Amino acid sequence: NPKARSPTGVRGLMMLTLSTAREMNIKNRLDPLQSLQGGAAYLAKLKSRLPKRIVEPDRTLMTLAAYNVGLGHLEDARILTQRGGKNPDLWEDVRQHLPLLSDKQYYSTLKHGYARGNEPVTYVDNIQYYTRYLQLNSLSLQRESENSEGNITGTSRNTDWEDSAPSS
Repeated sequence: NPKARSPTGVRGLMMLTLSTAREMNIKNRLDPLQSLQGGAAYLAKLKSRLPKRIVEPDRTLMTLAAYNVGLGHLEDARILTQRGGKNPDLWEDVRQHLPLLSDKQYYSTLKHGYARGNEPVTYVDNIQYYTRYLQLNSLSLQRESENSEGNITGTSRNTDWEDSAPSS
């Protein structure tokens, strides 16, 4: 539904809050082009605000988490990560601490307070899953194309399982 509104008030293709849309000079969050431009600009802005010592791929993964939960909450999770003796610059370590943002024992000690910390973890996990799916699908299509080209030219290669199959 292009006119859907989440309980947190985000709208449009890139699910922008009203304040983020204003910050990115987006007039209409429901316009797909404006939403994409605003979301992309906001992602770039978030990434630039992370400490330079955070390197890839952790930098991009934390940027995605910040896009979902807010940079302040990501920073709170990084503080919890450091308090827990882990590395606040590694996504896997921060990922373990984000869910604590919904536990009063932890969020009450932080600047930005309560957040649904499981949501950015699921969000980033889903993006990583889909990225892997696209990579595997691309590889599969590439191999399929190579195999069909080999069959056309008559230089078909047998796969390992074909070579090891019992003869009939």
